[in-house]
Amino acid sequence: MRGIVRAGPPSVHALGLAVAGLSLLLAAAVLPLDAPPLSLFACPFRAATSLPCLCCGCTHAFAAAVRMHPLDALGFNPLGALAAGALAVHVLWTALRLCGLGWAPAAIAVTSRFRVGALATLGLNWAFVVLRGGP
Repeated sequence: MRGIVRAGPPSVHALGLAVAGLSLLLAAAVLPLDAPPLSLFACPFRAATSLPCLCCGCTHAFAAAVRMHPLDALGFNPLGALAAGALAVHVLWTALRLCGLGWAPAAIAVTSRFRVGALATLGLNWAFVVLRGGP
């Protein structure tokens, strides 16, 4: 299989990311969006510029994603929705590797083309959030 390599148990970094990701996904599932503690936070970038930041809508996107509303999640913040999905896949894959699965995704080669594509994706996502007007 291309992109999948034979590997041992997950690294400490993979375990840390899985624990952090699971924490974020569980918090998005149980915390209400319109009541404290989440309603107490204000975006300093938006307060200073009156523009939504790159991450505006990510909390709503995570909440919609864990509640299995993928189109709503994409509408709040496309990269936030993709991040929630990627974290869920990573948590599941790490749990399977802890149970003995001997396969892991191959490392992504970070080339200049990859970096330019990542910057373009961030720019397009921010343009989407700005044009939509934030959460």
